[in-house]
Amino acid sequence: MLTVLASGKAAPGVTTSTWALALSWPRPLLVADCDLAGGDMAPGMLAGRVGVDRGLLSWSAAARHDLPVAAAATLLAEHAVQVPEQPQLSLIPGFATTTQGSSFTNRAWERLAAALGRSAASTGRDAMVDAGRLVTDRGCWPVLRAADQVLLTVRPSVRSVHAAQDAVQRLRQELGDLATVSALVVGTGPYSAGEVAKALGLPLVGVLPEDRAAAVLSDGARLSYKAMQRSALMRAATSLAGRLAASTERSAHSAVVAG
Repeated sequence: MLTVLASGKAAPGVTTSTWALALSWPRPLLVADCDLAGGDMAPGMLAGRVGVDRGLLSWSAAARHDLPVAAAATLLAEHAVQVPEQPQLSLIPGFATTTQGSSFTNRAWERLAAALGRSAASTGRDAMVDAGRLVTDRGCWPVLRAADQVLLTVRPSVRSVHAAQDAVQRLRQELGDLATVSALVVGTGPYSAGEVAKALGLPLVGVLPEDRAAAVLSDGARLSYKAMQRSALMRAATSLAGRLAASTERSAHSAVVAG
């Protein structure tokens, strides 16, 4: 199953939320950093601890246009790095610069979307994507269209909600409808999570609090892995990840039965 996290033009914590959910995922997981503006997942939490010679660009060069989807999906694992804290979690590092992101063609995004969609069948891993901010018509829209669920991260503030409302319009235009889209509220503010979801016209999938663990996930701040796992953020992420994984598993079973 493919889960994508994205946001509007504000910075509501997409990367932090992606890491929190990925580290809590109950099944083997492959994460792809697809932020067009430059990926922060490897330079942040994993800074200096993994090589970044592999990633989206190396995979795209290896996954030729005529390569079958199943082979391209299997090839993803060869261009990922294993997360030291979590053996069942691998990351495909993203672009180092905006220029690199701009070099990724729509055809390359379509190949990636197809490969990620086949990831579970080909590699036995679910897939998760940090799509970054949805502020242009370019970028990983094919991946968002292929997603089983899209989580729009938003802070409970007027500025963040306004940015998310613009992202909702882009999602509706690109996806055709909002059937796969839910709101993920991050942190606290003057409005409740329910009010935020209502303002966006989206179902509320969950709330992730902010605490000292967020700095570890976003910037690699010093904190033991055990202490981070005991944080309010990671406890909430573990609960949410379990529900998300279970819901996608039920959906897949229903699709098989219907077929």
